[in-house]
Amino acid sequence: MLLEDFLQLLAGLGGQNVLYLQVQDQTIPLSKFVLAREDCQLLCGGQAMTLAKFRKLTGKGSKSIPLSFCWQEKEIPVYGVQILPAEGKIICK
Repeated sequence: MLLEDFLQLLAGLGGQNVLYLQVQDQTIPLSKFVLAREDCQLLCGGQAMTLAKFRKLTGKGSKSIPLSFCWQEKEIPVYGVQILPAEGKIICK
């Protein structure tokens, strides 16, 4: 998935929503964003990142770069996003 596609999926959502990654039957917080010249990664950690912080971190510059999701140093394929507005969660699956 490209970073710009992911941002487009989340365009209409409020910044207070938090990001998670579903791995098997676990929902794990996405807490770190790493941006490089040719790709970027969302990494799992202790506290879930808000969508507002994620948008701020993506900043200016090219967004036509691959976005990957990582857990325990393994890339996890993501094929969709589940939005739970009542809980304020965005779950990448």
